[in-house]
Amino acid sequence: MGINTLFNVGAYKVNRQEVNPALVRTMANSAPNIQIKNNISSEAWQELADRVESNDCISSQDLRQLQDVGRACFKRHSELHKALAKSGYQDEAIRAELADIHVFRAGSDQIRESIGLSQAKLAVEAAAGASFGPTGLVTAYAAYSDLQKRNLEPLMDNIQGLRDGTSPNLYQGNEVQGFHGEEVWKQMNTMLDGAIAQAKEGNPQEVDAQYYELTNPEILGKLAQAAEAGCKVRVNVDPGRLSAFSGDHIVIDEVPDKLRALVQLAQVDGDMGVSLYPVDKELGNAKNLMHRKGLRVGDTFLLSGMNANAGSGENIDAGYTIEGPAAKRLVSNFQRDVNNSLGANRQEIFGEKPLAEFMKGDINMGTRGLISMFDFLSGPSPAGTEMPKASSAEELAEIARSKGQALSDYTNCTFAEIDALLAKGQAIPLSKYGKERFLEIMERTLEVTNSKENIERLRDIDLPKGDPRGTTAVALADLPNDRRATMIQAIQDAEEFVYVPAFVMTKSVAAVLVAKRDEMAAQGKDIDIRVVADSGIYPDGGTPNMLGVKYLEDHGIDVRWTLLPRSSSHDRKVHAKEILTDKGEFCGSTNFSNKGMGVNWEHSGYLKLDASDESAVAEHEKAKDHFLNMWENESFAIDSKKVATERRRWAQGSKDYQIQVEEARNGVLRDTIRGIQSFEKASAEFVTNLVSSNPSVQAKVDELKLQGYDEGSSILLAAKEELGSEAFYSALHDLPAYHDLQDLKG
Repeated sequence: MGINTLFNVGAYKVNRQEVNPALVRTMANSAPNIQIKNNISSEAWQELADRVESNDCISSQDLRQLQDVGRACFKRHSELHKALAKSGYQDEAIRAELADIHVFRAGSDQIRESIGLSQAKLAVEAAAGASFGPTGLVTAYAAYSDLQKRNLEPLMDNIQGLRDGTSPNLYQGNEVQGFHGEEVWKQMNTMLDGAIAQAKEGNPQEVDAQYYELTNPEILGKLAQAAEAGCKVRVNVDPGRLSAFSGDHIVIDEVPDKLRALVQLAQVDGDMGVSLYPVDKELGNAKNLMHRKGLRVGDTFLLSGMNANAGSGENIDAGYTIEGPAAKRLVSNFQRDVNNSLGANRQEIFGEKPLAEFMKGDINMGTRGLISMFDFLSGPSPAGTEMPKASSAEELAEIARSKGQALSDYTNCTFAEIDALLAKGQAIPLSKYGKERFLEIMERTLEVTNSKENIERLRDIDLPKGDPRGTTAVALADLPNDRRATMIQAIQDAEEFVYVPAFVMTKSVAAVLVAKRDEMAAQGKDIDIRVVADSGIYPDGGTPNMLGVKYLEDHGIDVRWTLLPRSSSHDRKVHAKEILTDKGEFCGSTNFSNKGMGVNWEHSGYLKLDASDESAVAEHEKAKDHFLNMWENESFAIDSKKVATERRRWAQGSKDYQIQVEEARNGVLRDTIRGIQSFEKASAEFVTNLVSSNPSVQAKVDELKLQGYDEGSSILLAAKEELGSEAFYSALHDLPAYHDLQDLKG
């Protein structure tokens, strides 16, 4: 960036195209009309704009004034929108002040973002060694993430080690095989079936399982069978949370299911050791996650992003089996996590504060949690037992009675109130008795995990030999800076394409992708970058992916939303955390969020493609084909800015027109997400009717399930085979819900 393109803002040099005297003048013209405390006069604002124009810079003092008003505008903006809605959108005085706030906030946001980029650039340049090379991707990530300055230099050292091959996280000589989509779940079953068969033939293998969610009866049953057949089985799981991520309404539906599953495994007659990861002790906050997903059988480790709970198998995910030095390290990391879990008490697991406030808290459970509690307290049933489901209060009460419990003891709600909650997809508040019973199953679980026999078993974990087996280099991403460095380097290495199916797409990773495109363009090269972001709806009706998707749109990166056909009411997801390039693949448990990269307990790997290995090249082409099929047939593209501009035609000429368009984009994306959900529900009805009306399709479903595919994937695969891929997608695109979705484009 040349000197004539820079503009001084306080102590920072920013892009003059983004921040300049004209921007400040525009802000100063609107600022006096904003009704906030300690605002300065119109004359004072014009004097500020004059100083900026005359000095061709924003002084530190003037910057503080702009920032103070920008912060005050945030609250005022929310107040005005509520007041405007209350007026039936008729109060023109409110509209006028909103327009001025929009103008000022847009300028304030631009100044803040430009300063952030400048700060990141200075910090990266200061930390970069002479041989580091391009810094653009690191700068982009640092500017939009919560990366603390003290982590920057270690991050760049980590990246440098990956670039020059000296990183201690880089393991040569591995044999790997990739699995994508429904093949990941099938491979989990194949590995466990193999362990059971080997043990029955007198050759037991060690089985290690570490999962955020490990509650699926099929997987639990096979872990139990492996132990019963003579395998040494070791398990480490996330315990769940007793506090809300936000607000005071706490839903702990998954926690009883997780605890029940662990005790089911501990009941097995075999060499079984089970443990709960002490989240509060190890991660410093009980709201953080032990989010790892890994399955080891003998010398093979399956590293993926797929959970082991109901519905996981039909999500879009990615993983690799690894044999060799990297597999040994992955099991060593598992061993470390198990050792850190030994003897953990309930405060170390769930947090002192959530436990202290539990009995007086607003604690709620869905049917999953309540049914798991009923079963736990009456047994629990053997591992692998399929639990009944309930969609009404009467059905839930009947399940409770069958387990010797009374639903009315667990909640103060009437049956009518329970039915109303279930109809809205909401959880049921626990009574004092219900809370006490939950604490009882917690204590019973800890008695199991902390028993002398269980701890002795957990101390007995053998590592794979780890001898070189193949030619693939694997960079393991264990600790936070490992994850950041490996993700960035996977993108940096690309020369031809970067394909990203992402459960979470944040602005920080989106900025890295844009920086990569710009870096290639500066060299006169093109690169094909495509992103498919998960379209799952969150409780507020939106998605956390909106910011990342809009950033990609604004910077010319091809981005789409998932549009996944369903087999049932289960909401399929792109659950992958995958970066596929012409040079290799990054995958594992690490979401592209700030928490995923830096706070939660995650692991991923970057598997570098050996172009001389024909088998590896063929596997890589399969991964590429899987993404491109999703891109062509199971994703939806919409230009939210174009649609929002059309929706705001009536506002053309107003001072805040462009800001109104930006606000309208959120509405466009919410409509898109809802339209996608409607289509996916319609697709489930279409697929269900196809299977139920055709015995040959049902027979194929049963055949696929026997091969290890989950039920949902088996249904979808059978339906696609019956019609043929082209006809299958054509039929889905003839559904009225699909046409409604297309109509959103205008």
